[in-house]
Amino acid sequence: MKNIKVKPVYITQRDENGKIIDRIPWTEADDDWIRAGRLRKKALEGDKEAEELLRQMENSQMMEVTEDDEKAPEEDND
Repeated sequence: MKNIKVKPVYITQRDENGKIIDRIPWTEADDDWIRAGRLRKKALEGDKEAEELLRQMENSQMMEVTEDDEKAPEEDND
């Protein structure tokens, strides 16, 4: 069985020395920015459903799912 790892995705900003200066969570709205832009336009025109969908996209953090071929901890019976 593969060990599944899930971790949040961030946009990482670094200074000229490579030091991390900011980590911004990547959201569904960042990933599908065209749809988010269309929803934003409708929301500004008063569409409540579009406003709610946009809010959900902006608050849904993207996650990275990876598989590791190492044994999962519960399988290690050596």
